[in-house]
Amino acid sequence: MRRVNRLPQPESLKNYSAQWTRELMDEIDKQGSYAKVDDSFKNKYRQDDVKETLEKMYKQHCCYCEAIIGVSSYGRIEHLKPKSRPQFYQYAFEWDNLHWCCEVCNTSYKKANWDFENPILDPSKDDIDKFLKLNLTTGEYEIRGNSKRALTTINHTGMNRENLVKARRKRIIRFLKDYKAHRNCGNAESFCDEWNILKEDMDYPSLYEELMSAVE
Repeated sequence: MRRVNRLPQPESLKNYSAQWTRELMDEIDKQGSYAKVDDSFKNKYRQDDVKETLEKMYKQHCCYCEAIIGVSSYGRIEHLKPKSRPQFYQYAFEWDNLHWCCEVCNTSYKKANWDFENPILDPSKDDIDKFLKLNLTTGEYEIRGNSKRALTTINHTGMNRENLVKARRKRIIRFLKDYKAHRNCGNAESFCDEWNILKEDMDYPSLYEELMSAVE
């Protein structure tokens, strides 16, 4: 997980989010509950320009696990504040609440989880490095400074689930092995330059940032 800069609001949300919110809230009142409202009122955020902007904002990576979306998992528009919770109905079409997420993180882990006292970290607002650190020995995310928000984030998104930790560990071993080989040949600097260029086209780019910091 890493910090990103939020891009300008897509035109569809700029033009219609207020209207869609009013229609959704009216329909919830009419039907008596969110669960009874037809999906056509709930899912109007699924616009092409919203998807394209979020993909660009996250450079096609999942906002939580940082896997590349579209290779082994579908992308999902993620509501950081779950849209199905009564306290957050009004944020269903709020641009600042939308993120880009892989199917696994979205539907198997994050779901409608929310901690009101220690909310999940927001990649577009919070300085993630102040809360979380990747352990280059274990491949797990660790908490900085006993942050309860960091703990919430790890627990709610499954950032340390077994398959992710194994995948990160494999990348760490491969990187360090290749780095040592290039260093022994006097090519460590060019090796790091190449990885810096490639990292955005790979899963878990923040892992490589940590690795670069460790070997420099």
